[in-house]
Amino acid sequence: MRKFWVLALFLTAMTRIFAQLPSGSIAPDFTAKDLNGETWHLYDLLDQGKIVVLEISATWCAPCWAYHNGHAMHQFYEQHGPDGDDRARVLFIEGDPKTNINCLYGQSGCNDYSPGNWVTDTPFPIINDDSIAKAYQIEYYPTIFVVCPNRKIYETGQWNAADLWEQAVTCPVAYGTTNAGLFDFSTGTAFQEICGSLPLTPSFSLINLGSEALTQATLALTWNNTPLQTVEWNGHLDLYETAAITFDELALTDSGTITTTLVKVNYALADDDPVNNMWERNFDVAKNFNSLKVLLRIRTDLYGAETYWELRDDVGTVLETGGNKAVGPNGGGMYTGIAGGPGAYNNNVTIRDTLNLPKPGCYSIHFVDYYGDGMCCNFGNGYYRLYNLDDPTLPVISGGEFRAYEERAFSAGLVTATGEPEQPAAPSLLLYPNPAGDFVGVNFTLPEQANISLGIINALGQVVYSQLSAFMPAGEHRKEINISQLPEGLYWIRLQANDRAVTRKLIVQRW
Repeated sequence: MRKFWVLALFLTAMTRIFAQLPSGSIAPDFTAKDLNGETWHLYDLLDQGKIVVLEISATWCAPCWAYHNGHAMHQFYEQHGPDGDDRARVLFIEGDPKTNINCLYGQSGCNDYSPGNWVTDTPFPIINDDSIAKAYQIEYYPTIFVVCPNRKIYETGQWNAADLWEQAVTCPVAYGTTNAGLFDFSTGTAFQEICGSLPLTPSFSLINLGSEALTQATLALTWNNTPLQTVEWNGHLDLYETAAITFDELALTDSGTITTTLVKVNYALADDDPVNNMWERNFDVAKNFNSLKVLLRIRTDLYGAETYWELRDDVGTVLETGGNKAVGPNGGGMYTGIAGGPGAYNNNVTIRDTLNLPKPGCYSIHFVDYYGDGMCCNFGNGYYRLYNLDDPTLPVISGGEFRAYEERAFSAGLVTATGEPEQPAAPSLLLYPNPAGDFVGVNFTLPEQANISLGIINALGQVVYSQLSAFMPAGEHRKEINISQLPEGLYWIRLQANDRAVTRKLIVQRW
């Protein structure tokens, strides 16, 4: 849940005169001078292909100050600014019209409250211009936007440098002459588990990222490598222009992978950047509980009041709820803190609840985190786990590492076909800390005894660490890996357990 730099849990919302610009809006342009007198023109930076992060704050805002002192944005700028890979820029905007410039330098001469000097050791430009906050219709501080080169904005939370970059690299960035990309993917459902039948309506945005106009594209949809549908698009898209593509509705009944592929671009079989020409998503058959009583355990992290959950039936009727009702089913990713409301959980406690299901069938459980950083892992090892009531030692479903929302489908009380063994559950894998420096902790849960092996793969696909296969019992396990010899950068840790595998991204970063 709440990141470590957010020390104050109180709302910092301004008077809601405007509606905050939603993600996907076109960024208002601006030209402004920073404290050193240098002029910054937003659209000029975007036209140079830079991804721009706007951190819009107020000097009196305690969560803003805590985030600033956490140095997440400093680290992001050092890695991706002009002295890093030079793919991004950061602009800090002081957006409150009531405070004077002295507040940025500390309390001396400040006409309002300021907890300290915002300028010292800040490597990125600081702009004191409330007209920018007004143009972006800021409702609360801090508000952080990632602005893509196609001029669309996406709001984030007070995330660490790695999470910010994960959002930033989803931006479409122009490259080459003939270049198209697939973005803004949606399957039309939040679930990745299939109970009975799961309807999907795959859709995405086709974006021209090349200097040559995009006039033709062939797009293919496959399920487990079996062709389902082909779309022939014809039109005219100049640089960064977008066409919305939607495939026909389909229904999934078994586990597998759905893949969207850009087959042709302007009648050619390849374009200048094939990296963004394919998208896929995996689906599994939902787990089945053996009775109509399911045991739910929740372990809160340092911010238990930010958790809320709902149990729903197959038509969406809410059967049971738990946690802070002030958060509610739509309260995820609010970022600004919330006090304890009705039903709010305490911090670092374990909650046990028996879910009583009315009849055999399909159900789902929905978890909400108010701040938008899940229940695990940097600030307390929070989790949720669902068990068969007659075996409260081995979870059937578990999780906790998500952002604002997590939705899990399952069935209960259904009899499986005899003679058809149930597909074994995939192991779970969590990394802590991430980013990591010289050591990384690997926490994994095995649903059954298994031969396991661990490997670390670098961005070139090379195996840079491997552990020989070892037999381990079902349950939770932890291993610490020395990564001090690995250069800083992006890696993947892969856990193989019998014939099931799971992979997690790892950032190696030393400060």
